Order: sequence, then structure tokens, then C-alpha cells
Amino acid sequence: MSVLDVVVFALEMIGTVVFSISGGLVGIERGLDYFGIPVLSMTTAVGGGMLRDLILGKTPPSMFTNPVYVFVAIVTSSLMLFLLHRYGNFVENGKFVSFMGLINFFDALGLGIFTIIGVNSALDSGYHNTFLAVFVGVMTGVGGGMLRDIMVRRTPLVLRREIYAVAAIPGAWIYYYLQAFLPKTLCMLLCASLIVILRLTSIRFHWNLPNSVEAGKSTNI
Repeated sequence: MSVLDVVVFALEMIGTVVFSISGGLVGIERGLDYFGIPVLSMTTAVGGGMLRDLILGKTPPSMFTNPVYVFVAIVTSSLMLFLLHRYGNFVENGKFVSFMGLINFFDALGLGIFTIIGVNSALDSGYHNTFLAVFVGVMTGVGGGMLRDIMVRRTPLVLRREIYAVAAIPGAWIYYYLQAFLPKTLCMLLCASLIVILRLTSIRFHWNLPNSVEAGKSTNI
């Protein structure tokens, strides 16, 4: 196994864990039961990879042929359930603790990792079309969170005004071109970090895209 293979596998594991945590936290905040939380956690962790494999024509998806990712997601969500059972319903001063800060952090980390993994998978599959590779990368990054939000009846982040998919696109695009000139391992780390920084910075400084309501108001002025 090459150094690149080790790095890719390590990033996939990290991405699986952080997206599992993100999905589990949403499940806890939405008040799901002890079955719903692991299901949501697992869907968030492997949903993007499943969509990636379907787009690239890899059937059945790797989540079924190599269930290590599902296993990691289940272990992660089980640990969260243990902490939930051990420390109660995460109540602080009689009020439910908001997990949005943690959700946003882990979601950004997973977005960066899986976007680059998606682009790399497209390239390894022999697809060197820029649009296809970037599209697959972005779908890998946002797919799990999109399925998670749909399952809890929340408008997916990718469709809202937040800088989410927009943060993934430049990182995926830069990786597509940069990996031809620099070592892939270095490119993956740099471009994944770029996506995470863009996403977290947009949250910190409230950078948002204009929505239809704002556009309507500006038109009526």
C-alpha cells in the first residue's frame, strides 16, 4: 500500500467519523430515538460516498462491498448514544444545549475531506473531465448532509443561502488542476483545508448568498 493509499484511507476514516458525529448531533437535537440517531449518523457518513459511486457507475456502492465505513459510523454513533445515556439529555441550566457550533465544525471538516476524496475517486476511475470530477467531488461532500437534512425535514444546507457547496467548488476545482503538478497527498491536504477554512470563515463572518426574499425586497425598492 502506497503512502497515497494510506492518506486516502485515513482521510476517509476521519471524514466518516466527523460526518457520523454531525449526523448524530442533528439526531439528538431533533429528539430522535436510539434507533433514529444511528440511522441518521450512518446516512450522513456514507450517503455522499454512495451517491459518488452511483454517479461513477460503481455498483453496488462501496458501503455495501466494503462495510468498514458503515461499521465505523455505527461505532461512532453508538459511542454518542452511550454519552447521551451517561450524561442525560445534555441539559444545561434547564435548557437544551444547542449543538449548532459542533455540527457546523464537524460538517465543515467532513465537507472538505469528502469533496477532495470524491474528485480523487473520479480521477482514479479514469474520468478526467473537469466538470464531472468537480461535480462528483461536490456531491460526495454535500450528499450525506443533504440526505440527513431531508430525513429530518429540514431544507438542505446546499439549497440555502449559506456558503456550503460554494465553499466546496473552488477546493475541488483547484485540486483537479493542482494534483497534476504537486504530490497528490499534499494537494489533498491543502485543498481540503481550503474548503474547511472557507466554510468556517463564512459562518464566523456571516457570509451568505442573497436569497429570493432579499432579491424581491431589492426589486421593490
